[in-house]
Amino acid sequence: MSSVAAVTPALAADPVDGARTSGDAMFANVGNGGYDALDYDIDLAWTPDAVQTGSVVAGSIVATSTMTARAAEPLRSFSLDFEGLVVDSVTVDGTPAAWQRDTDAGAIRHKLVVTPATPVTGEFRVTVAYHGVPQAHVDADGSYEGWNATTDGATMLGQPVGNMTGFPHNNTPGDKATYSISLDVPTTLTDATGAGAAPAAAVSNGELLSKTPSADGTRTTWAWQQTKQMASELLLISIGRYDVIESSVTLTDGSTIPAWSFVDSTSTTANKATVTTAVAQLGPIIRNLESLYGPYPGRSAGVVVDRVPRGINYALETQDRSFFPTRIGFSTLVHELAHQWYGNNVSPTTWTDIWIAEGMATWSESFYAGSDGFGAGTPSREAQFDAWSSTPASDGRWTIAPGAQTDPASLYDYQTYDRSAQFWAALRVAIGDDAFFDVVKQWQLRNAGTSRTGADLLALAEELSGRDLQAFYQDWILDADKPAWPDQFTLALTSSATAPLERGSSASYTLTAENTGLVPLASSTATLDVRGILDRASIDQTALPAGVTLTGDVLVWTIPATDPGRTATTTFAATVADDASGGALSTEAAASLGGTCASCASTLAVREYPVDAQAPIITGDTAAGATLAATTPGWTDGTSFAYSWAIDGTPIPDATTPTFTIPAAAVGRTVTVTVTGSLTGYVAQSRTSAPFGPIVAAIVPSPSPSSSGPAVASPPRGQLGATGSEAPIAAILWALAALIGGSVLSVAAVRRRRGARRVESV
Repeated sequence: MSSVAAVTPALAADPVDGARTSGDAMFANVGNGGYDALDYDIDLAWTPDAVQTGSVVAGSIVATSTMTARAAEPLRSFSLDFEGLVVDSVTVDGTPAAWQRDTDAGAIRHKLVVTPATPVTGEFRVTVAYHGVPQAHVDADGSYEGWNATTDGATMLGQPVGNMTGFPHNNTPGDKATYSISLDVPTTLTDATGAGAAPAAAVSNGELLSKTPSADGTRTTWAWQQTKQMASELLLISIGRYDVIESSVTLTDGSTIPAWSFVDSTSTTANKATVTTAVAQLGPIIRNLESLYGPYPGRSAGVVVDRVPRGINYALETQDRSFFPTRIGFSTLVHELAHQWYGNNVSPTTWTDIWIAEGMATWSESFYAGSDGFGAGTPSREAQFDAWSSTPASDGRWTIAPGAQTDPASLYDYQTYDRSAQFWAALRVAIGDDAFFDVVKQWQLRNAGTSRTGADLLALAEELSGRDLQAFYQDWILDADKPAWPDQFTLALTSSATAPLERGSSASYTLTAENTGLVPLASSTATLDVRGILDRASIDQTALPAGVTLTGDVLVWTIPATDPGRTATTTFAATVADDASGGALSTEAAASLGGTCASCASTLAVREYPVDAQAPIITGDTAAGATLAATTPGWTDGTSFAYSWAIDGTPIPDATTPTFTIPAAAVGRTVTVTVTGSLTGYVAQSRTSAPFGPIVAAIVPSPSPSSSGPAVASPPRGQLGATGSEAPIAAILWALAALIGGSVLSVAAVRRRRGARRVESV
C-alpha cells in the first residue's frame, strides 16, 4: 500500500479595504490607495437655471463618471474623492454596489467609500451617477478652485484638489490616467442678466473629437479625448460664450498638431488681440522649449481665456490648453507652456514636490527673455541671482523649505516659485551648462507620462553631472533658511619642465582659479590624483605652499577667498626618482562644485634609461645530449628575460627557456644563446653569448662480456669509417677487444673521453 502526501492549495490573499489617503504630507485626507486609476469616462450635462439672479450664472449638472482601475490585491472596499453633489447610484463592473459618504470639510476629507458586491481584484470599473449644483472648493489660502460659476457659464479648475467638486476620482497627482470627456451644454448662452445671447462652447483637454447638436438644435455635445497620461488636477472643464480659434502648431520635427483656442466672446478688442497674438506665438515658443525639454508631450495645443470671478483670477497649466483669466501676458504664456513638460508630462508624486515644476516654469520665463536663452534681456543667472540677493536672510520667506513644506495655506508662496526658480539657476552654476541642460531634458525623456519626486531629481542630477549634490540639495530644498549662492570658477593646471625629464630633475605645477561667478569664492577646492606623478617622482610635503595638502596620492588645494573677476594661484613641485626610466608624470585636476576646467591635465615625459645588460654565459658539457644553462649576471634587478638558442647562429625553434639540451646534429658546431631583458619603465636590451663548443659526440659505454663466451663488439658508430693513421690502429684495438672481452678501449674512444670536458663559454 502506498501513501500519497496531501497537497494544500495556495490561499488567495484576504480582501482588504483600500487606503483613504495617498500619503500626501500636504493633503493627508486626499487621494486613495489600493488601486491604480487607468481611465476616466465623464459624461456631463450642464443646464443654467431658467431664472438667473446675481452676477454669475447658476446652473446644475447631471452626470455619470466611470473609472477603470486596477487593484493589486483584492479590495473589499475602496474610496474616491468626491465633494458635494448628490450620488444617485454606484455600480462596480455593472453590479450595484454599497456606498457611503465620509466628509469633514475642515480636514479636507470628502470620500465616497464603495463596497462592491464581491471584492475586486485586477482590472475593474466603477460607475457613479450623480447630479446637483456643483460648488467651488475654497483653498486653505483663500483662493477658489473646483467648479466656479462665471458670468456666462462655469469653469472647473483642479489645482490642487478642487476637481473633486466635479467628478469622483483618485485625487492625487501621483495617479495619472487617460480621459474621455463628453459635455452636453446649451448651444447658445446669455450672461447672468439674461442679455447677450451668443454661441456657447464646452472646453476640455486633449483633442476635440466631435460637436454633436441635439435633434432640436438647442444643445450641443462636445466630445474631448485625452489619450496622454494626465493627473486629475490638470483636467479642465469650461463652459461659456466663446470665440473659437482653430489652428495648428508645427513642431521641431516638422509634424503638426491641432490647436483649439477659446476667448470669451465679451472680451475687449484689446484682450482678444492678445489672444490672437498668443495663438500665433504657440509654434515658435513650443519649438524653442522643445530644444530645452525634448519633444512636445501633447497631441494638441491652445489657450483658454475667460472672464472669471476674482476667486479664480489666476492662470493655470491645464494640460494641452492652459487657462488664463481675461488676458494673456507673454511671460505667463511661456510659464504655462513650460508646464506642459514640467508639471504635466512629468508631475509631482505628492504636492510637496510642486516646487520642481513651478520653479522650472518660473526659471523658464527669465531664461526665455534672457540673452543666454531666446531673448536679449538680462541673462537668467543674473536675474535669478538678483532675486536671491535682494531677499535678506532674515526674511521670513526663507523659513519654508520647498521640499519639506506641509502647510497647504502656503503652497503657492515664495518657496514654490521664486526660491525654486533660483534653485534651478543655482544648479546650473553648480554643475555647469552641459550637465544642467542634460538633466533638464532627461527628466522629461526618462519620466514622460509619470509622476516623480524631488529625490528622483536629485539622483538624476548626480548621475548626469558626476557630482555629489547632497549638501547642495539639502541647502536649497530641505533647509528652512536662505541657501548659499554657489561659487563659480574656471580652473586651469599648467606644468613646466625640460622634457624629457632626467632622473633627479624637478617639474613645476601651477593651479589657477579664476572667479567667474557672482559671489566671492568661499568653499572651492581643486583636487589632483597624483598617482601618475608618485609612480616616478616624489612631492616634498614640507615644501607645499599654504592651502595645499597631500594625503596619500591625493593633493588638494583649498582655493582662498577670491572676489568675482579675480584669480588665485598656487604652485608645487615634483622631483623625478633616481631609478625612474621612461613613461611620464601625469595628473589631472578636478574642480569642486561650481568649477569647470579650462585645461586640467598634465603629462610630462620621463627620459628612458636602458636596462643594465651583459652577455649571458653558457654552462654545461660540450657533448651531444648534455643540458646547457644560460646565466645572466650583471642585469638590472627585476629584469624579465626571453631566451633564444641557436646552433652556428641558426635559431632553434621552440628553444626559448633558460636551458637547452644539445642535439646530435650539433656535433662539430657551436651553440649560442640570446637573451632579451625587459623591465617596466626601461628600454629593453638584447645580448648574445660567446659561442659554446664545438660540440662533440656523446660517449657510448663499452659492451659487457657475454656469459657464453667473448662477444665481438662493433666499433662505435662512425669509427669504422676512420681515416688516416687512426684507422689500422682502431681495427687492431677492436679485434683485441673481441678476444679479451671488450676490456680494451679504442684510441678514438680514449681520445673522445679525454675531449668531452665540462666547459663554460664566456
